[in-house]
Amino acid sequence: MKSPLVVIITGLSGSGKSTALRVMEDSGFFCMDNIPIDLLMKLTEVYDFAYLNISKLCIGMDVRGGAGQFLEGVPKAFDLFRSLVGEFKLIFLEADKKTLVNRFKETRRRHPLSDMYPDLMSAIDAEISIMYRLKHMADYVLDTSHMNIHELEAKVAEIASSLDKSREIYIQVISFGFKKGIPIDADMLMDVRFLPNPYFEDKLKDKTGRDRDVKEYIHSTRDYKDFIERWRELIRFIVPCVKREGRSYFTIAIGCTGGRHRSVSIAEETGDIIRQAGFNCEVRHRDLD
Repeated sequence: MKSPLVVIITGLSGSGKSTALRVMEDSGFFCMDNIPIDLLMKLTEVYDFAYLNISKLCIGMDVRGGAGQFLEGVPKAFDLFRSLVGEFKLIFLEADKKTLVNRFKETRRRHPLSDMYPDLMSAIDAEISIMYRLKHMADYVLDTSHMNIHELEAKVAEIASSLDKSREIYIQVISFGFKKGIPIDADMLMDVRFLPNPYFEDKLKDKTGRDRDVKEYIHSTRDYKDFIERWRELIRFIVPCVKREGRSYFTIAIGCTGGRHRSVSIAEETGDIIRQAGFNCEVRHRDLD
């Protein structure tokens, strides 16, 4: 088994490390939080990382494990990790002092260094000093001062997606008929009832959007040509953005009246567009059978 991808999340208390760790877990990483430096060093001794049965490991570390040990041991441990594993990345989270003070006041939580520095500002200043070196070792530095939780989650998910090249987004295209209801799992909806309806052509009525003559009938109009050009451009723009955001699933629902002709044809073509863009895609016709 190849050496795992190891990500360390660290930074200032109150900057959003717990949120970042949760996003990494949702992205398929095996996560451990609040790991003392001694245990981290033991981890490098115990495991042969080339045979560790974990492909993606994310570890949360900060001054809760001991300020003195953290300052002395963590940079050395990180250098060791870089030499042992196939890929190692360090994510550092921070925020400005005013934001950190407000967050601690809102949550009423004690700062991890409060036993040494009873005054909150002194504790924050001390932690900034301790973390200074790590910040400049980091591969990613996220300033969360002006981020809400959703923006932070999206940014961390984007990083996780960029690091984990093996993680594929599951894309599904569903054709359906509006008269039987919209699929409940649809993330994106396209109504193609504006296209000419083959149902009203006697020779096409009993066929489906998979049949060549039905497709030719739909493709013959100017409206179709204008639509598919814009639709192809939209799909090629949206799908990479969705993957970058860290989504695991994305469902595109394409509907017409009965779900047998227009929606089926456009769904088949949409699947081809997605595959040509380099993504795996499953096409399903809900109301065809």
